[in-house]
Amino acid sequence: MTGKCARAVSLLVDYMNRTKEVKEFAKGWESRILFDLTGESPFGVVFPKESTESIKFIDRRVENPDVVFYSNAELFFGMLTGKIDQDQAFSDGLVDVRGSIFDSVKFRHAAEITQEEHRTLFTVLRAVSRLT
Repeated sequence: MTGKCARAVSLLVDYMNRTKEVKEFAKGWESRILFDLTGESPFGVVFPKESTESIKFIDRRVENPDVVFYSNAELFFGMLTGKIDQDQAFSDGLVDVRGSIFDSVKFRHAAEITQEEHRTLFTVLRAVSRLT
């Protein structure tokens, strides 16, 4: 069964693929990102080298990841929904990132572009998630 972090990242990836600015930003960047969260099954995101291919959500462990995010699923969901400040969680050591810091920063920027371009949707989703 897919956890709520995986569902949230899957939705984010779906909207990344609908966002022209993300496609431009990620052009030529190939990366395999793994989310290994306590309380959920591992899942990942794959950015293809070819800009004509879609960014893919992978509902299982990604092989040979370039970067791995380790965290508690509840904490990570709080970061995804804005309940918990991402920068504070990283600086407090609540999230461990192993591998390419470049790829982790690039993923975060792609997510920020997506959320900005689809501001209304993501604002509503954040508000609704705070009720859970």
